[in-house]
Amino acid sequence: MKNSQNIGLNTASGVPCTDSGRGFIILNEADLFYFTRYSNSDAAILISGEKRYYVCDKRVAEEAGELLKDYEIVDCGALSYAEKAAELSKKCGLSALGYEEERISHRDFLTLSASVNCELVPAEGEIRAQRAVKKAYELELVRGAQAVTDNIFALITAFLKPGISERALKAFIDARMSEQGAAPAFDTIVAFGADTSKPHAHAGDRILKERDVVTVDFGAKKEGYCSDMTRSFAVGGADDEYVALYDAVLTAQIEALESMRAGMSGAECHDIAANCLKKCGYGKYFTHSLGHSLGVEIHETPALSPKNTLPIPIGALTSVEPGAYIPGKFGVRIEDIVVFEKDRVYNLTKSPKNLIILG
Repeated sequence: MKNSQNIGLNTASGVPCTDSGRGFIILNEADLFYFTRYSNSDAAILISGEKRYYVCDKRVAEEAGELLKDYEIVDCGALSYAEKAAELSKKCGLSALGYEEERISHRDFLTLSASVNCELVPAEGEIRAQRAVKKAYELELVRGAQAVTDNIFALITAFLKPGISERALKAFIDARMSEQGAAPAFDTIVAFGADTSKPHAHAGDRILKERDVVTVDFGAKKEGYCSDMTRSFAVGGADDEYVALYDAVLTAQIEALESMRAGMSGAECHDIAANCLKKCGYGKYFTHSLGHSLGVEIHETPALSPKNTLPIPIGALTSVEPGAYIPGKFGVRIEDIVVFEKDRVYNLTKSPKNLIILG
């Protein structure tokens, strides 16, 4: 196997194709959806030149045939999806076959290694690079998912009052998503009081009290695309230490939003917020990266991380979520999602982020 060969994956026309003699196999569920906009985990795609094969079984063959006009539908029969795709690759006479080396199962990898008559070429990087730049229709779908998230935040502020548990608020949020034709994009995070110092706290039986602080981190998945948002606020009042922490995190986010643009590295973007929090005296409490990409999945690339030295491309969609967490006391995180443009980022999140004090 070689890492240097590029299989020439190209979807400029909206349909994947490859250079002559080189092919590509898709087995991962998220990538299957990305290339087809058809939700079905039991399938494989084989791309060979201008030919595109969708390998499935009889359960979905009729529906797939109606929806996937650019693909030839192939019944896998008694073979696995990978076995049938490998058989097709032989018929196509491919010289190289790109595959998802980071997310392929060991069984499927062994199947391909034993069955294809061509070189297997790791190509996960090409997929990630392609998915990193969102097409216009993808951004529109994310806007729809984010609209659900914004709508629900307005409902949260009307619903929440002392005596409600973290579990009850989580159930309320998830139910509202279902009512709006969406599902949780990830496990909804709800934290009250000292639980807010845990960035990924799990909702439990803690009851909201007067003068408690709250963090909610949730996103909707609608028509296959995700949104993501975090808001922190207080109920019945907030002490000066919490207000100072909130102001620092908000300032860090605003500075990042006003300074970021395509072409900057993920590390440079992260450092804007990190340096701001450091100046405010909270640097050691910022314990994660500034943001992650999202789309079909809630975590994609590129990341606004100190480890990412690569430039962020025009059209990338990421979260911007600085946070600071004081163990045993409380934490604050504020998260929006933005699209990177040449000279700025465009914010898709509409919910207010000034410090809200309910009651």
